[in-house]
Amino acid sequence: MSKQGDKQALKPRPVRILIADDYHFYRYGLRVFLEQHDDLSVVGEAGSSEEALAAVEGLKPDIILLDLDLPPEGGLHVLRETNARAPETRVIVLTGLDDEVCLADAIESGASGYVLKDADPPLILSAVRSVGKGGTWLQREMTGKLFEEFTRLARTRREAPDRLLTTREVEVLSLLAQGNRNAEIADKLFISERTVKVHITNLFRKLGLSDRVQATRYAIRHRLVRA
Repeated sequence: MSKQGDKQALKPRPVRILIADDYHFYRYGLRVFLEQHDDLSVVGEAGSSEEALAAVEGLKPDIILLDLDLPPEGGLHVLRETNARAPETRVIVLTGLDDEVCLADAIESGASGYVLKDADPPLILSAVRSVGKGGTWLQREMTGKLFEEFTRLARTRREAPDRLLTTREVEVLSLLAQGNRNAEIADKLFISERTVKVHITNLFRKLGLSDRVQATRYAIRHRLVRA
């Protein structure tokens, strides 16, 4: 084999990237930028959460560059489903949301990176390469916000539920943690299912929770339900 052939054989395959964003021109510009680099390959694009999940299963990318505002179900839904269906695919959130709550939600949901859309292109490139090698990436200016949010969440979760929630919200949380569905909670409390949903949204927000699993753990920790 020639020396040129040896070099080609040793050359690692490009990192395979899926861009998931509902803004076509942003996807186009990002694709053009990334494909200027031989170690990166954009294998697909998605403009909705359904398209993104279908592409994850069909294309099996190494990395998704994911917008949190991806309609109709949102980027966090795509992130969680990707972790469940294709854990080998890593996710970099690429968003305009400079918000500590969104940042914490993304990391808790399994994101390997969080980059703002207005970041300089070299930063986006560094994030992709770092995550592609198995690392993580967080913009320096977001680090302080992350610590602030997790400190707030830790403080909140130590508080007694009756100091943070209304009596009705505590009742809803207890029934939810016992495995009751919204309709069952509504029947037991003699309220509408829509009202149950409002209570759940409010108590999740107050406690910094994102799903029923976290709510159940919180309820067990504070002895609202037995493990």
